[in-house]
Amino acid sequence: MLRRSFLLAAGASALSACSDGQAARPEAGGADGTPIPLKHARYLKLERHDGYTVARLRAPVADQSGGQAQEQEAVLVLAPREGAEPRLPPALRDATVIRTPVMRIAANASSDEAFLGQLGVKDRLVAVGGRVSFDDDVRRGVIEGHIGQIGYNWHAPPNLDVLLAARPDVFLMRLSDLAHTPVLDRARRLGVIVAPTFAEDEPTYLGRAEWIRLHGLLTGREAEAERLFGQIEAKVEALRAAAALRPAVPMLWAYPAGGDRWVATVRGAEQAYLADAGGRNLLARPEDPRKWSSETLATEQILPVADQAQVWIVGDLHAAPPRSTVVEGVSPAFRTNRLFANTGRSNLSANAYDWYQTAFVRPDWVLADFVKALHPDLVSEPFRFLKPVARGAYR
Repeated sequence: MLRRSFLLAAGASALSACSDGQAARPEAGGADGTPIPLKHARYLKLERHDGYTVARLRAPVADQSGGQAQEQEAVLVLAPREGAEPRLPPALRDATVIRTPVMRIAANASSDEAFLGQLGVKDRLVAVGGRVSFDDDVRRGVIEGHIGQIGYNWHAPPNLDVLLAARPDVFLMRLSDLAHTPVLDRARRLGVIVAPTFAEDEPTYLGRAEWIRLHGLLTGREAEAERLFGQIEAKVEALRAAAALRPAVPMLWAYPAGGDRWVATVRGAEQAYLADAGGRNLLARPEDPRKWSSETLATEQILPVADQAQVWIVGDLHAAPPRSTVVEGVSPAFRTNRLFANTGRSNLSANAYDWYQTAFVRPDWVLADFVKALHPDLVSEPFRFLKPVARGAYR
């Protein structure tokens, strides 16, 4: 099984226009708009105007049934809750106006839950995807019925009846499949204020995390978001610099998927973690935004490089024992027990995995784990998302 979120394609260049039913495109920027600098996010632009802030969201979204990706977009006007409606120029006539700070939030993606949790406002959630949040408080709220279940983005379009009953100030909708676009449009027609989120589509891990700036603006936590992202960025840069001084460690990130198949990380933001941590991915492929970050390979394709792998990320939520142990017999990573799984922050009884939640928001924690796995003396803090596993263990 493919990973729910990390394996979503970043999309293709030269994408077609938005599908039918999308709002008309506002023109680019009012005359008085001052850009809010963003260093890494490609699919988010912020600009400050007199009395309000504009957020421009635009990203390619794939048809998960195998069709062509299409560009989706939205323009949000974030205006203070107190005061009159903002007077907008014609260029913003089709924008979605959101009065801030928002106090009631619905979200169908675990990553948006994590952004809000890191900002200390998870108590504002009134509806989430379901019962498998890694956050104990949110999961308990769902089980006890205080928080509605609208369905996770990777599973199905949102349940509009539950969404309407929750009465959110804003619905943060992770649009992970073009097939869900009609539901987004219908939610808007029913009066729900929808802000599509594309953090998980960002091609870099810092680009994903920088979306916390938007969550900060929405919730009145702008200063906290800016400060936290600055800390994340500084930690990442320090880890990169330390790892760059060491010889690259030959490694693999490939988990067995049953039979003679392996799901191997070969490109994208996940491959960037390996490179930035001082690893040399023996199965790295050229970057291609039209392709997944991982590929399913046969054991015969793994074997030619397995004897060079000194470290192996071999465990995953979706791992299934391989038919043969021939790979284990040739890899030094297995002989020296330098094997890891990405299930370190998991609640198995709740079927909750923070790899699909906080990992998007805290790439500094993720990178620290990879550096520790490759160069143990460079990181003194304990593992978070990664954990050492014994030979023959894959979760």
